[in-house]
Amino acid sequence: MTRTSAGRLLQVVGVAHGVIGAVIYRDVLADIGRGPAVGSVPERGDRAAAFWFMAAAPTLWLGGRLLRSAEEHDDVPAQRAAGVALAAVGVVGTVAMPKSGFPSLVGIGGVLLRRALRSTDA
Repeated sequence: MTRTSAGRLLQVVGVAHGVIGAVIYRDVLADIGRGPAVGSVPERGDRAAAFWFMAAAPTLWLGGRLLRSAEEHDDVPAQRAAGVALAAVGVVGTVAMPKSGFPSLVGIGGVLLRRALRSTDA
């Protein structure tokens, strides 16, 4: 039986984040797209929220791709580090924003940590 790749799951989270952001922030993103690119996003406000929400999507996808590589090469220390980081960010994010996608990071991080612990027990 093939186990599910935590890296692939994280890539799915990244794609979902981009799709959800494109829907939620469609008006703001369209407004940003209509103006000049330089200086179009201030430090705060709707534009900043939309920008950073969307910036997380490729970062999550890339993290998932790198995690898949760590899984394919049995790099347990990298998987453990990813598990700790994802679980920690997920817990903090879930506490701050309970109605969000942060619990998915807790789950993926937990899976990675459980697998890392099992591989060191063997």
